[in-house]
Amino acid sequence: MTGEGRFLELGELDSDEAMDSLAAVVAKDWTDMGAVRAVFRSWPGNVFWIIAGVVTLALPFLALATPDPDDRLWLAALVVGNCVFWFGLVVAVGLIERHRVCEHGLVVGFKTRSRYVIPWSTLDPGRVRAVGRVNLIGRNRDVPASSPHYRLGFATGTSLALNGLDSAVAGWLHVPGVLEVTEPTTPGSRWRRTPFVWWQLGTRRPERLARAIEEAMVADGFAAHGLAARAMDQATTLRLKPDHNPFPPREVRDPVLGVDGPHLP
Repeated sequence: MTGEGRFLELGELDSDEAMDSLAAVVAKDWTDMGAVRAVFRSWPGNVFWIIAGVVTLALPFLALATPDPDDRLWLAALVVGNCVFWFGLVVAVGLIERHRVCEHGLVVGFKTRSRYVIPWSTLDPGRVRAVGRVNLIGRNRDVPASSPHYRLGFATGTSLALNGLDSAVAGWLHVPGVLEVTEPTTPGSRWRRTPFVWWQLGTRRPERLARAIEEAMVADGFAAHGLAARAMDQATTLRLKPDHNPFPPREVRDPVLGVDGPHLP
């Protein structure tokens, strides 16, 4: 790889250099990612807005059609209020879910001091792809149905999938056996065989998020020119009946593919 930035590769696990490099990366937190360059949120997709608009407009008309004229106005107001509340809640979940592109890596999650960080040295520019119908990810038996690695809103239809440091090894809660994260290469297993994992970052514009990541990585000295174009070239749409795993695991000894490496299946 060219550039000043050096990607984390663990081909020789028995070497002190590899272990020291891994330990240094794992020890990083949100303060090590540097200044925030751009912020993206998990806004709902077009389908949600269409459904929300139709339901919010249609139900009040049904309420106004009630036989008792005295009940029409308050019933219509009640229906509209409920629609605004529940649809607003869905939007709010996407708003608080932030993907912060920083100088030296990503900070994801709704907390400002989030423990979910992905340093650029662990992000493979070749293992990045735009994903459609990401809400169907649970249909694939080769990946966990839910995970803190999925930074999605309730109604997010698209995402940018990228492979980097697994900084969510503690799971959703710091309680052993409760909502833990399964091993990325063997769903259902609690043993960790690799420090790398696929992250799903919900966004209406995956190409913009990919471009922001590319610009930040290049500015930090990493060979990532062309990452955004590759992410869109490798774009995939999930299906109800998947015939393959679009997120092949990155084993601990696997080399970095890079922007010029072989494409994902």
